[in-house]
Amino acid sequence: MNRFLVGVCVFATTLLTASCGDSKHTDHGHDHNHDHSQEEAHGPRGGRILEDGELTAELKVYEAGTPPHFRIYLTKRGAPIPADRFETSVQLSRLGGVMENISFRPAGEFQESVQEIREPYSFQVQVSLNEDGKSHSWSFDSFEGRTTIPADVAERAGIRAEEVSSRVIKTKLPLRGKIVPSEHRIAHVIPRFPGMVREGRKHIGDEVEKGEVLAIVESNQSLQPFEVKSQIAGTVINGHLIVGEYVPENQWVYVVADLSEVWADFHLPLTERDSVKIGQTVEVCSGLDSNVITGNVSYIAPYADERTQSQLVRVVISNPDGRFVPGMFVTGDLVLSNEPARAAVRKSAIQSFRQWKVVFVNVGDTYEIRPLTLGRADDEWVEVISGIEPAARYVTDNSYTVKADILKSGASHDH
Repeated sequence: MNRFLVGVCVFATTLLTASCGDSKHTDHGHDHNHDHSQEEAHGPRGGRILEDGELTAELKVYEAGTPPHFRIYLTKRGAPIPADRFETSVQLSRLGGVMENISFRPAGEFQESVQEIREPYSFQVQVSLNEDGKSHSWSFDSFEGRTTIPADVAERAGIRAEEVSSRVIKTKLPLRGKIVPSEHRIAHVIPRFPGMVREGRKHIGDEVEKGEVLAIVESNQSLQPFEVKSQIAGTVINGHLIVGEYVPENQWVYVVADLSEVWADFHLPLTERDSVKIGQTVEVCSGLDSNVITGNVSYIAPYADERTQSQLVRVVISNPDGRFVPGMFVTGDLVLSNEPARAAVRKSAIQSFRQWKVVFVNVGDTYEIRPLTLGRADDEWVEVISGIEPAARYVTDNSYTVKADILKSGASHDH
């Protein structure tokens, strides 16, 4: 059952005693909102008692097996008044000046609100009731999940806030793979004739130009030396020659690769095979630094690796600075979607509070929970489907400090 909290109880706290460096001054004017339910008058149904002369109303939030809503019971001199004999309206004022007008309808022995009452049950309440031509009104505060932290204390605690905004959410699938040379940019250097090596000029790792002489071989037929040249510019990735070595017909002596473009070969689990298509974006990182390069899927193997039950997915990567070298292990994020979200919050700002995922809205020196319904997420942002509106300020840095302060205050309600 829900029970309304009464008012705001103010007391001093020692939130940043250690960081302030002065144990003699622990009063920072830091207010908490406490549950004083034991000081309230409660009716037989656990609701809040509102009295005006001979008239007594019991108001509560009812949420057992139904969307939460207000119920109000009315008695006069102890006798129940039928629900169709009075009129009720309630106005709720939430943090930030959001007003909600709640209307009521008869429902047997009580009246119930037409509107659902959303969490948190934290608001200033104004109750208006008309019975037998007479008007009655009550007002009270019912706060939960709320605390007050002065601006200077918040600054010292590193509490920062920013506005909820629209963001582009990237949903990704992580992959692991390895860099290999592009087969479209490899040349196997083969002498025109078989013969004896007279000179080998290059070694693995050497850079060569197109047409550059790599070796001198003496023809086995004419006994005349001839030049062996590279067909492309690139890097020698395999091969070596020893003077006096015999090179048979059609035998390559060097492998030259243009590494300004390489392939990243990833292995996609077969359970995810429907997630990938040609042209899809993949963000690739070597793991040696935080730099990310974007490539596109150029090839999907039409068969599976029997041992790993995965499918080869190839990404073409521009590599002008040679940062990616063949044999290097890399990680990749396959971008599954890249769509705007009307409202998003930083993933680091989200905290668990009771059964919810929440952020803490900030209005002036006041902080309060906002339970969220969340949608898509990426590494930094989470889409908000409901619970907070664009442009609302919420805590982004050190939100756990605000959570701890609210929990210390004991600001909660019973279910």
